[in-house]
Amino acid sequence: QADIIINATSLGLKPEDNINIEYNKIGRKIFFYDVIYNPSETNFLKKGKILGNKTENGKMMFIYQAHQAFTLWHKLMAKIDDETIKLLD
Repeated sequence: QADIIINATSLGLKPEDNINIEYNKIGRKIFFYDVIYNPSETNFLKKGKILGNKTENGKMMFIYQAHQAFTLWHKLMAKIDDETIKLLD
């Protein structure tokens, strides 16, 4: 029983990567989160979506980590907007 399944490994960077999970035993209403943002949809996220679950990749995590690093280094708080987010698409 879980509400969220997180892939925090590098599995998914390659198209042939698969995570050994018994997907047939996972129900719906589970949140699938993958820290990987490129590719934008890993096999892990694809399988979660096929099961009817909500999925999200690590793009926003990457953006906010970069934002905080930029702020620390340059003492400037950059604005994150739709244009910034689309740069990674």
